Amino acid sequence: MTQETDQQPRPRRRWARRTLTVLVTFLTLAVTATLLVAYVWQPPEAHGSRTSQLSDPRYVDTAVGRFHYSRTGEGPPIVLLPGGTLWIHTYRDTIPALAGDHTVYAVDLPGNGYTTVHDDDFAYDLQAMTGALTEFMDAVGVPRASIVAHSLNGAVALSFAQQHPDWVDRIALMAPLALDAPLNLNLRLMRIPVIGEATTKLMTEDLFVSGLSAAYVHRERFTPETAHTYWAPLSRADNRKAMWKQVRNLDLSLVDRHLGQISAPTLVLWGERDTVVAPWQAGVLGRRIPGSTVRVIPGAGHNVHEDDPAAVNAHLAAFLDPAPEPVHPVGQGAAEHPLPAANAR
Repeated sequence: MTQETDQQPRPRRRWARRTLTVLVTFLTLAVTATLLVAYVWQPPEAHGSRTSQLSDPRYVDTAVGRFHYSRTGEGPPIVLLPGGTLWIHTYRDTIPALAGDHTVYAVDLPGNGYTTVHDDDFAYDLQAMTGALTEFMDAVGVPRASIVAHSLNGAVALSFAQQHPDWVDRIALMAPLALDAPLNLNLRLMRIPVIGEATTKLMTEDLFVSGLSAAYVHRERFTPETAHTYWAPLSRADNRKAMWKQVRNLDLSLVDRHLGQISAPTLVLWGERDTVVAPWQAGVLGRRIPGSTVRVIPGAGHNVHEDDPAAVNAHLAAFLDPAPEPVHPVGQGAAEHPLPAANAR
């Protein structure tokens, strides 16, 4: 009787050991596969047009990298910085609107479009990105310019203006990452080691297009041709790495704490229905940046300059006019002027 009692638990112990062994093996394989995807495997690159609808695309070499850019028009210089995952194609409607009175430089910063960096360990943090913009402007012979920046690279524009006030005439920010506020879920995932690397490696064109479509309210403006034009350079290995690396190394507190030191006249543009970066931040920036003006575009999303180019171009042209009418800010340095209802879509 005692022997039978002693032998009864043995099958259960063997089953438990086998189950544990299977689980450990599965977890080991899963972790190994994830690490291989994150740090070894490279997905194929897509192919697309580098010229897009832009006039006179060019390249210039610097110590940082080989910059892809366009130069259009004549007059006081403006430098356009695309948002994260985009490239200068995003300004296809903006460039013609500004080039009549300005020399417009649209540039792919490191991690954007068809610019390539020389250093595999390029940090993509604010110091590195600000330094890259400095090198580009020096290389093309622009000692001072107005800066127009969208989304993620809005932080770069503000950092540049804080560090090099003599290089900046005016700043126009479109839905910028500037406040030290919680990021959206996708950006938070990019900050997690291994997860960020694996996520960007596993991203397909369909997944990218699905995510980017949320940046538009007027979805008809985000055509399949436009989607593929954006995806082609983003599928490059260096740009996939930059996607998580710039977000992970982005310290918005460095920008946020010095907003009161911005001396250049500043325009803040925001889509009323932005679901990527919350529109409430527009008013905060307007109050924090001295002498700034806020314009909220009704019925537009995060890619506000593509979603409603007519409204945005009108605001940009008026703000960047070489001989504008005086601007009289209201209150604590911010004048918030939503567009009249007639301009809403």
